[in-house]
Amino acid sequence: MTGFGGRLRSLRRGAGLTMEQLAEASGVSVRAISDMERGHSRAPQPRTLAALASALGVTEKEHDLLAGSARAQRMKTVRPRLCEPPRPVDDFIGRVAEIGKISRSADRIVVVHGQPGVGKTALVVHAAKAGMPGHPDGSLYLDLRGVDPEPLEPGEAARQLLRALEISPRRIADDPDERCSQIRAELGGRRCLLILDNAADEAQLRPLLPGPGGSTVLITSRRMLGGLEGVLRIGLDPLAPDESAGLLRSIAGQAGDPSVAGQVGEVARLCGHLPLALRIAGTRLATRTAWTVGNLLDRLADTDRRLAVLSTGDTGVAAAFALSHAQLSGEGRALFRRLAHVPGPDFAAPIVAVLTGSDPHDAEDRLDELVELGLLQAEGADRYRFHDLIRLFAAERLRVEEPEGARVATRQRMNRWLLDQAA
Repeated sequence: MTGFGGRLRSLRRGAGLTMEQLAEASGVSVRAISDMERGHSRAPQPRTLAALASALGVTEKEHDLLAGSARAQRMKTVRPRLCEPPRPVDDFIGRVAEIGKISRSADRIVVVHGQPGVGKTALVVHAAKAGMPGHPDGSLYLDLRGVDPEPLEPGEAARQLLRALEISPRRIADDPDERCSQIRAELGGRRCLLILDNAADEAQLRPLLPGPGGSTVLITSRRMLGGLEGVLRIGLDPLAPDESAGLLRSIAGQAGDPSVAGQVGEVARLCGHLPLALRIAGTRLATRTAWTVGNLLDRLADTDRRLAVLSTGDTGVAAAFALSHAQLSGEGRALFRRLAHVPGPDFAAPIVAVLTGSDPHDAEDRLDELVELGLLQAEGADRYRFHDLIRLFAAERLRVEEPEGARVATRQRMNRWLLDQAA
């Protein structure tokens, strides 16, 4: 065999090494070495090539010949790479503790969960680029479309990942369950970093997750995925106020003026320190050079317009919330919108039965449903809190989905109950 694969095999045999010995010395998996030698994969990236050359103890001339044949092979096979991770954002800010946890979790499965728009995908992509060494077999990314009406089936996800690993189509099983077994075996025999973004539930993930081995899996989901065992869970909260202001300053030049620091902080507060909202607000400010921070602040201060202001192009805070809202049961939707009646920043579980006219135990189940989808935050044992922007979305759904008479009756029933509790 000529080309890169043949040259690699010749050098390995000349060094008196088996594939297993070369894999141990270089940190590149046996499977990857085998695929390279047989021409079943593309030429390796420079860091993988350097690891192989070092383990083989090649001369400078042999290294140059090996690198040249790798470049030649890459030029012959230039095509879009499947499952390529997205580009990390240039102005990523904060999340130091979370990045540290992820970077220390090599060879593990990590679940990053949180409410819509809190920056789960941005975090794992940034962590993968910034601090995840030890994956010479590359990085893969797959959007599982967990909040779509029809999430990606595990068998189809396995097929796409196998193709990204350059497994010959003839070797990919026709049966979906067998394909899932194949991808688990492939990942178990390699040292890959796999990002499974936007997971729907445990049933979608279990068939794809490899056992202990060299690969690391980073999962994002709006759900906590409590049914998965042996995983590290990282829950994301909105950014700290100083981080929110820093993000706005990094996006919009107007926000960098020290004289408007107070206004920038207020814009961040009205965005609920939610990364998606902050990025949209910063982009609106940056693309309207005639605007001041005060102009943006005036628009956000109007609660009836705030969600509309926090929308640009095909991206919007309300649209992100709506994807989770669509996953709710009918009872969950009724509770979600009626919670907009509750005064104050948080509430206890008993008021839920008053709002819905349901059994208290059923009400607790509905609360758990909202928490699971990131539409409500649990505060201690039996108290709950809306994110400010999600509360506005709930109020919007209440106006749209319930007639005025029903809204008045529910509010009066709640007020009578609150007066009785106070008495």
